[in-house]
Amino acid sequence: MSIIVKLTEKKGFSIAESKIADYIIANKEEILHLTVRELAKATYTGSSTVMRVIKKVYDGSFSDFKVDLAYELHNARDSESKIQFQIQNQETAFSIIEKIARVEKETINKTQSMQNYQQIERVTKLINEATIIYIFADGINEQVGHEFKYMMARIGKAVEIAKDDFWVSLNCLSETSRPLAIYINHREHNISLLEKVKLNHKIGIKGIAITGYTNSTFETGCKEIISIPTGVSYSDLAPVIYTTAIRYVLNILVSCIIATNHQKSMDKLVEYTELSKTVK
Repeated sequence: MSIIVKLTEKKGFSIAESKIADYIIANKEEILHLTVRELAKATYTGSSTVMRVIKKVYDGSFSDFKVDLAYELHNARDSESKIQFQIQNQETAFSIIEKIARVEKETINKTQSMQNYQQIERVTKLINEATIIYIFADGINEQVGHEFKYMMARIGKAVEIAKDDFWVSLNCLSETSRPLAIYINHREHNISLLEKVKLNHKIGIKGIAITGYTNSTFETGCKEIISIPTGVSYSDLAPVIYTTAIRYVLNILVSCIIATNHQKSMDKLVEYTELSKTVK
């Protein structure tokens, strides 16, 4: 039985002990930062009374009690998120509209919190220095890669979706080529992608990984690893979560390229727009 449930039931509690239990339930997060004496002061009781309550719901010290309470609260929040981010039976269009908006907003907020500004600047420099960028991705990630290719084409930056590993390697061996590989991954054991990382690293192609899973292959074969949430805990909406995160990161990179080459990018964009008008 959980700590919170035991505190809620208050079996065999005196009036003073019930007061402490109610205070803990109402101030769960704050309790984690209090001492026994501080909790006693907040509830107008004594330290001995506080410890009697702890002993009735937990077999251990007050410090251990706070650790396990924090773990229990974390799991409760995670469980709430899983329910919140799953499609329930016979949901209405209204609830789904609200839910998807919330999922995407929270995904972007979490992805933003995982980013390092100095790293984004370093990655922008790598992209600027490259003569061609190869996207290595599979499944739905490849489609997101196509979107990145389109946005980069509009500002005159060459991006290709890597299909033939041998042809990519052959092109990259050219003396004038300054290739950059971007690996997009949301799966924990993407063996095929990891093999491509090893091969490209072996022939000297610099790499950037956008991934929710860091391992030794990415760490060895990539100059930079950009972290994203994967959404694996939220089975039915996982694709929404990781594609939203990947798009957000790639949009950041495109925008940084435009910012660092603003006039050139704007000129290319005008040129692209005029050219598109001639295509029937």
